[in-house]
Amino acid sequence: MHKKRYTTIIMLLTFSLAAFSLSPYVNVNSQENAKEDITIKTVLFDFISSQYKVAVGKEMSQDRLHLLVSSIMEASKFFEISPLMIAAIIDTETNFKNIIGSYGEVGYMQLRPSTAQFVVNKYSELFESLNYTETSLDWIEDRLLVDPRYNILVGTAYLKYLMETHGDPYKAIGWYNGGGNIYYANKVVYKINRIAIRYPII
Repeated sequence: MHKKRYTTIIMLLTFSLAAFSLSPYVNVNSQENAKEDITIKTVLFDFISSQYKVAVGKEMSQDRLHLLVSSIMEASKFFEISPLMIAAIIDTETNFKNIIGSYGEVGYMQLRPSTAQFVVNKYSELFESLNYTETSLDWIEDRLLVDPRYNILVGTAYLKYLMETHGDPYKAIGWYNGGGNIYYANKVVYKINRIAIRYPII
């Protein structure tokens, strides 16, 4: 009984991740890409603002909301990871709050500075092309907290590294939280599924 249930859950998770782990920007038609961008952005605006309001009890500022959406879209395109997956991870980690975790994790995507430093060095050319040339630990730690764009780029780069390392989006998500955490991976996939159900236009 348990084995059958477990197999069904794994099949559902695999299907969900296959659908949402890839970037939606594979279409060559730029007009269709532009329409798809608008649709995804609309979903992100609504999802982020509603999740934040539930968690904090007040509206997120429009400036911060626009910055988060544009940062998620940018990171998605650079690392070819669905913006919905990035948003689901941020929601799971912090409900879109900019916080410092109890184990020293920093910002929206809850990165440890040492992990961030490793990732920035791994993708150094990309970060340098975006004018992020500093790699000292103190600078990275501060920047992760004060620059949402940087935080989301580094967090997505780390997710990309984990996908390349483990060859499987589901395992990569589990390792994002450390130790191949299946419970955490299931939470993220559940959020991705909820987004798809709540916004059937995507």
